[in-house]
This record gives sequence, C-alpha cells and structure tokens, in this order.
Amino acid sequence: MEEKNNMLKQALERRMSDGLPSNFNYHTMNRIRLEAARQHKRHRMISWCWLILGSLFLLGLGIYIPAFYLKTNFREYMPQIENTQPVTDLIVFYWYIAVLVLILLGLDHWMRSYRRKASKYKIDFMTGQQGGSRR
Repeated sequence: MEEKNNMLKQALERRMSDGLPSNFNYHTMNRIRLEAARQHKRHRMISWCWLILGSLFLLGLGIYIPAFYLKTNFREYMPQIENTQPVTDLIVFYWYIAVLVLILLGLDHWMRSYRRKASKYKIDFMTGQQGGSRR
C-alpha cells in the first residue's frame, strides 16, 4: 500500500513539472474509486463464503454430535422410520425439481439484472427500445 502511495505522489510531482494531461486527477480518482469498489465487493463475497461455510459446519455438527458422538438411536424416538433403501424414481424426481428450481432462479436473476441495466439506461424492458415508459 505504501508503494502505491509513493507512486501516486511521484505521479502528482511529475504533473507539476512535466505537464500531465488535464484530466489526470479525474482518471486517477476514478481508478481509485474502481479499486475501492472491487475490494469492497471481494470483501463482501469472502464474508458470504465464511457465513455459508460456518452455517454448514454448525449444521453438520448438529447432525454429527447426536447421531455419532452421543450414539443416539433415532428409531426409539421415531418408530415410523424404517431401514429402507430410497426409491430411485423418487430420487430422479427430486433431482428434476432441484434442477428446475436452479434454472428458474438463474432466469429470475438474469431478468432482474437486465431490468436494472435497462432502467439505468431508460430502455423499455418489453420492446428493448430506448425511450420513456410504455403507455
């Protein structure tokens, strides 16, 4: 970080002597803003990853301790549970539903991001043309 500060100071000193472009300050500040936004986004992504990892760890611990460490027999508490093998047709159906949900969530994300970009540039979502709202 100190090295970047020194480079920035040297560039500003050169501006006084060499005559840098008039929009040097604007471009420099724009790059600094972009770098700060990138670091903020990276920090947020790392925070989400740690949150998900911690939640999965606690969930796994919550299953492991009663089932294996304490050697709890769940059939004593819930006698309707049997030792049956899962039906393959049911597993295939569950996978179908899971894939369908993921596809629909992806489509929803794509449409929301498209609408956000369209509203930024005032593009009509249904027609794709630039202009005001539909009436």
